[in-house]
Amino acid sequence: MSHEALNPIHPSVLPHLDPVFVKLYNDNVANIPAGPIDLSVLRTKYSVLYSYGTGPAPDCARIYDSQLPGHNGDLIPVRVYEPASPGPWPVHIDFHGGANVCVIDVAYRLVPEHAFPIGIQDSFAALQYIHAKGAEIFKIEPTRISLGGVSAGGNIALICAHLARDASIPLRLVAVGTPTIDDISKYKSAAEAPWPSMQEMEHAPTLNWGRLKWFDNLKWQSIEAEGSARESQISALKWYANALQAPRFDGLAKTVIYTAGCDPLRDEGEEYARRLIKGGNEVIQKRFAGVPHPFMHMDKDLWQAKDFIDLTAEHIKTSLHQPDTN
Repeated sequence: MSHEALNPIHPSVLPHLDPVFVKLYNDNVANIPAGPIDLSVLRTKYSVLYSYGTGPAPDCARIYDSQLPGHNGDLIPVRVYEPASPGPWPVHIDFHGGANVCVIDVAYRLVPEHAFPIGIQDSFAALQYIHAKGAEIFKIEPTRISLGGVSAGGNIALICAHLARDASIPLRLVAVGTPTIDDISKYKSAAEAPWPSMQEMEHAPTLNWGRLKWFDNLKWQSIEAEGSARESQISALKWYANALQAPRFDGLAKTVIYTAGCDPLRDEGEEYARRLIKGGNEVIQKRFAGVPHPFMHMDKDLWQAKDFIDLTAEHIKTSLHQPDTN
């Protein structure tokens, strides 16, 4: 089974999609021949993958690249976006910026070159470093931190919120879009998954079941099948493969979770939001109808993407600039 989602859009999904997206997709990518994906090529193209639907980004005063310690102290790249106002600023840490905050994008290491859960380990190490040293190095206020990300980055942000709580690192907000949550290695087919969205959107454009499994296989291929490192790699997995298995759901930061109606991951993201609510946390959850997994990149054409960006920015601004409560 190919994991490519190209022309034509599968008839099982077509009635659920916003006609504006259908036209955007058909006009720009639907006639590209399907074929095997080379991981190295995909990575070089990823930042422009949805550029056919992406609107202009707001200006910021300064953008620069830096490094900070990731897992085990290994340096990882970050990109810093500074506002024009004088610091120190609140900081939004993004995994995978406006609101008068400093934004730091963390380039965590990737599977399969590095063993899962390296993305989580690097990202939490970056959060710890920014909290401890950020006032000195990045001119940020360590009591005003929010986390965010989409897709796998959304998963990392949600898991880091648990780790931050346990390490007594205060977070003002976690805001994510279309996060991965469940461990789909448990399912041989979409029909085996407990989420109706996996069956309903098995053939969705931009992210289908086949592509989800392809990415998931890369994750598990990063774990040694045998050898001296396997035991330590397995012990590092903890509950990270399935965020629903977190040992506690209480005492977490305010969380915003946006899902997409035509995304196989829709239902597991919404179930995670329900777990947060049951844990007594403040949660905002909204489903954007008619759009697929990476819709937020298509703000030039989709009102859903414009709303996603505007709402996320407003939540970050409100949470990070509200007065300290202690």
